[in-house]
Amino acid sequence: MQVEVASALRELEAAKQRVERGARAVEDDTRRRLISELLPVLDNLDRTIRAALRDRNSPNVVDGVRLVRDQLEGVLRGYGVQRVSALAQRFDPAWMEAVALGPVNDPELDDIVIEELQPCYRYEGALLRPAKGVVGRNQFRE
Repeated sequence: MQVEVASALRELEAAKQRVERGARAVEDDTRRRLISELLPVLDNLDRTIRAALRDRNSPNVVDGVRLVRDQLEGVLRGYGVQRVSALAQRFDPAWMEAVALGPVNDPELDDIVIEELQPCYRYEGALLRPAKGVVGRNQFRE
């Protein structure tokens, strides 16, 4: 009888651990989806700031949008999201996408991201979204 009770308790504990692991997996998946949906909001705020800066007639709008953008990025950072800039970095296909090649005369800029179109985002160390950019290509490359 004691053996049966001990066996039942072990099975119950194992089941409890499986349920907890499953709940953590669901929570992580939900966070990933939420973060993925919020990243385009950050991108749009960045575009709005750039457009308003070009206009020069709306400095207050730029300041307000920048505050909201920084607040949103802070919330995402609190959830474990890390923004990684590819600008001036050697091209690495593991976390970057080259959308174009840009001519460069300096051999030091060959295979370097010379314009970032979208930054990379990581979530708890894992790639959430690759960076997109223009990669320098030396015109005199062999």
